[in-house]
Amino acid sequence: MEILKIIVVAVLAGFALSALVLISMALYRNLNKLDRGKRIFIMRFLSILLSILIFVSLATYAKTDYIRKGIMGFSPAESITNRCGVVGAFISYILFTLFGTVAYIIPVILFIWGVIKPIYYGRYLLWNAYIAVLVVFFDITFEIVPRFYGGLIGSNLLSFLAKWLGNIGTYALLAFIFAGLLYMVPAVRNRRRKTKPTKEVPIKQKRKKRIEIGPETTLQPPVKIRPRKPVGINFWERFLSILHEPEEDHISITEEELNRNAKLIEKRFEEFDVSGKIIGISPGPVVTRYEYKPAPGIKVSKIESLADDIALSMKASRVRIVAPISGSSAIGIEVPNTTRKNVYLKQLLTNERFTSSKSKLTTVMGVDIAGIPVCSDIQTMPHLLIAGATGSGKSVFINTIIASILSKADPDDVRFVMIDPKRIELPMYNSIPHLIHPVIADARKALDVLKEILEWMDTRYREFARAGVRDIEGYNTRSQTKKPYIVIIVDELADLMLTAPREIEETLTRLAQMSRAVGIHLVLATQRPSVDVITGLIKANFPARVAFQVASKTDSRTILDMNGAEKLLGRGDMLFLPPGKGEPERLHGAYISTEEAKGIANLWAERWLNELLSEFENCKELTQMIIEYDLVDSIVNPDMPGAMERIGNFSVEAETALDVDVGTLRSTLLNIDYYPPLTEMKIIAEEKELFKESLGEVDELFDDARKLVIRHQVASVSLLQRHFKIGYARAGRIIDQLEKAGIIGPYQGSKSRDVLIELE
Repeated sequence: MEILKIIVVAVLAGFALSALVLISMALYRNLNKLDRGKRIFIMRFLSILLSILIFVSLATYAKTDYIRKGIMGFSPAESITNRCGVVGAFISYILFTLFGTVAYIIPVILFIWGVIKPIYYGRYLLWNAYIAVLVVFFDITFEIVPRFYGGLIGSNLLSFLAKWLGNIGTYALLAFIFAGLLYMVPAVRNRRRKTKPTKEVPIKQKRKKRIEIGPETTLQPPVKIRPRKPVGINFWERFLSILHEPEEDHISITEEELNRNAKLIEKRFEEFDVSGKIIGISPGPVVTRYEYKPAPGIKVSKIESLADDIALSMKASRVRIVAPISGSSAIGIEVPNTTRKNVYLKQLLTNERFTSSKSKLTTVMGVDIAGIPVCSDIQTMPHLLIAGATGSGKSVFINTIIASILSKADPDDVRFVMIDPKRIELPMYNSIPHLIHPVIADARKALDVLKEILEWMDTRYREFARAGVRDIEGYNTRSQTKKPYIVIIVDELADLMLTAPREIEETLTRLAQMSRAVGIHLVLATQRPSVDVITGLIKANFPARVAFQVASKTDSRTILDMNGAEKLLGRGDMLFLPPGKGEPERLHGAYISTEEAKGIANLWAERWLNELLSEFENCKELTQMIIEYDLVDSIVNPDMPGAMERIGNFSVEAETALDVDVGTLRSTLLNIDYYPPLTEMKIIAEEKELFKESLGEVDELFDDARKLVIRHQVASVSLLQRHFKIGYARAGRIIDQLEKAGIIGPYQGSKSRDVLIELE
């Protein structure tokens, strides 16, 4: 019983000590608005002040200051000699009674905290455990030496250990505890991990080390930081500095060569009994168009059939004939230049046509055959279908679209959903805050996300109806909280169609038909423009199309409904069919390298992380380290293999390099909301929660069953049994849940139940 009393007293003393530390931490949290240097100074000052108070109380301890009543009873005497008064007499009495001479360790540790290292909030639980074990260790150790007194805790614990372990066992246990204490000391632990002085080692070299994480990193509770809208004065200049400078203007073809080629074309036509005359020449960076006016009586089809013969005489790889040129009586003969001039993204983004556009969805398409920049607005398309063979420039064009939007739009203006089953091009954009989810590589998950977007669309329509507006422009004009545009980019449609062709087609068709008004736009790309990928329904709802070089005329007709794409040159050479036009326009896309695209993503990551990590004093240096270590993928998706280990190792190295608390940093990086959530996601989650509460427990097949009965317009237990391969009892429960949800009607005997919701 005596030992039990001592243990209870020790636990209460530990709680009291923890309470003191927690009070200190509460003061620390209330001082968060101050500069970090001021906060550290205040905490150090309080720690030193407390250590002096305890030390003076212990040093001026006198037994005549109190009247002892029982084991822990205390009553102050009439005359107090302690320099700290009644409080000092009480503190010294409690500490000496519990710990004996070891009590002097407590003010020493507090003084060391205040002088050498600040108290980190992220480690207060670890330090509490450390102090408790340290004091108890010395308490027992001092009790072993006859001339020292270890207090009640030391005396009783030593008696307990000696009884059960004996003297040798007690000494071995104390040695083991002492070794553990040495490892818990941060200076010793860090010294065991490092082989070189910190100041001598560059940050880049530290990446090569694998550092095990101590147990303290799991003790820090998550730190919630509210994302704020990033701001930057020179963002546009920094954005442009990432892009390559355009080449100096040079003449790719001389006037003499143009005239010689014109005469050669006329001569070649005359050899096939086609008479006419070149009436105009339009040189461009990639091709030159010769405007040929045939003589009366010459059929256009005859001229078109001579394209390969013209290419042979011009020593060109491909010649495309446009018959006739829109708004002209001439036929266009497009011949590739001998020397091709590159088109760079920077020269198009700085063009007045792009900079003067107010739309956040304006994108540069490229330059026409005369070298004039061409821009288009995704809002007016409103969806874009892209097709082209491997190496034709399709992926570079997608990067151009993304870069154009990122140069103008904040995450409050435009959000992205990117689907890349190939896992090659789009994952480098995981670091931009415009994403709603990390780039989706799983085709099955992509289908679920597309269905989720349908729910967002329906939610927006309901919100617009309540606001009395018809589209997103009207809503953003009236409402104080604006809705962002959502751009869905699918890099390889064929891979999605292989997974679930019917469901993918239905989902994309419904989105394409209804999503324009709510600000959702689709950009689909495929390298296999066959009829089983670009179906009739999909093509009918995508009036804006871009065709890069394809393998055959059949592929060209599939994407454009006409020939021509098989005659393109590749490397960004495209035919752009704007909505509402019957003839495509030949453009040359701008080039953006992978390094430039990654640089743009890192620029946005830096801008966004500076806001998310603004609570840290060295947030800019910390952000640079995160980008240098390519850690954003692990931050946005901590469930990916190795992500938590990478974040843990990085946190330890950041502690060494920037003097940040490893526990706080690790917890922040693991729990940070990198992508700002859409309001539609919150609304849908609340609606589903209310729906589940109204129904009670819902079967996991409920949603699939709901879609099944609505699609077939028939609801019966046998239908669910056959389709889901489940038993009668479970199918009956699902039918009851569907009836309770108002989806199907009541029981009608042998007849199937009525479905109350019609298929849209």
